[in-house]
Amino acid sequence: MIRLFVGIELPESIKAQLLELQKNLPGTLWRNPEKLHINLRFVGNIEEHVGEELLKELQYVRFPAFHIALKGIGYFATGDRPHHIWVGIDPDKAIREFQEHIDSAVKKAGAGNQDKFKFVPHVNIGKLNGTTLEEVGAYIAANNLFHTEDFLVDSFTLYQSIARDNGEGKYHRLIENYPLSLV
Repeated sequence: MIRLFVGIELPESIKAQLLELQKNLPGTLWRNPEKLHINLRFVGNIEEHVGEELLKELQYVRFPAFHIALKGIGYFATGDRPHHIWVGIDPDKAIREFQEHIDSAVKKAGAGNQDKFKFVPHVNIGKLNGTTLEEVGAYIAANNLFHTEDFLVDSFTLYQSIARDNGEGKYHRLIENYPLSLV
C-alpha cells in the first residue's frame, strides 16, 4: 500500500510569507516549509498497481496555467474543536475547475472516491492541538488581511506521504511533476 496525494508546489517567496504567519497561536504544530503546498486531491492508501495507473492517468490532464494568490485565514474543526489552521486561495474559480480535472483522473485510475471532504482551496499551515475557538478567532482577526502577490501555477505534483521510521510524523516524496499548458 502507498499513500498518495496530488498538490501544487508553492514558490519559495510564498513559503517565506507563510512562515511569517506561523506564530502566536497556542497549541499549534506549524508545518515545515517543505510541507507547505496546495492539496488538490488526497488519494489515500492505495495498492501500488493503482498508484501506477494514477501516475499514467495524470499525464493526460490538460489545463491552462493560471495565476492565484493566497488570501485570508480559516480553520477546519470537528464540532467546536478546531484541528487545522489554513490560508485561502484567491481567486478560487480556476483552481476549483482544475481540481475537477484532477479528481476525474483519480477516478479513472481506479483510486475511487476516497476523498470524503468537499474541496476547499487552501494551504494548511498548522495542526492545532487543544487550541480553543477563541484563540483561533483572535489569530484570524490579527492575520485575516494576509495576502500574497499573484503567482503562476504552471505545474502540479503527485506526492507520496511516508511515515518516518522514528514515528515522528510523515514526509512527502515527489513522485512526478506534470506541466500545465502555457497559453
